[in-house]
Amino acid sequence: MTRTAIYFPIVIVFLAQTQGTTLSATQYVIVVLLSTLASIGVTPIPSASLVLMVMICNSINLPVTGMYAVVVAIDWFVDRFRTALNVSGDMYAAGILAKLTGIVDDPEDQMDPDMAARQAQEMYERETRVG
Repeated sequence: MTRTAIYFPIVIVFLAQTQGTTLSATQYVIVVLLSTLASIGVTPIPSASLVLMVMICNSINLPVTGMYAVVVAIDWFVDRFRTALNVSGDMYAAGILAKLTGIVDDPEDQMDPDMAARQAQEMYERETRVG
């Protein structure tokens, strides 16, 4: 989520600079606010940042021109790195919180892999008999 919130302003400023447009302070504030809010909902949807990029451009009256095609062309690749950074950042934060709070999972709540496989097989057999 945080990497996407950083990515939006970078691309918006890139698009503005390639068009020779200077953004005002108000437009920067709008970009930051919309980027933060949009990144919350965009995280689980692949390439949704491209749609939101157009929305943010329209909200600050920045026309979407041919340079947007450059962003579209590299977004699939950059998206992989944003996802990796989001996942690793979330795992790191979870580890820090577990260390600070001392909260750990109960060993009896953790499932044995063999038991999980048996339960999955039983559920599959029940569903195939019914359907």
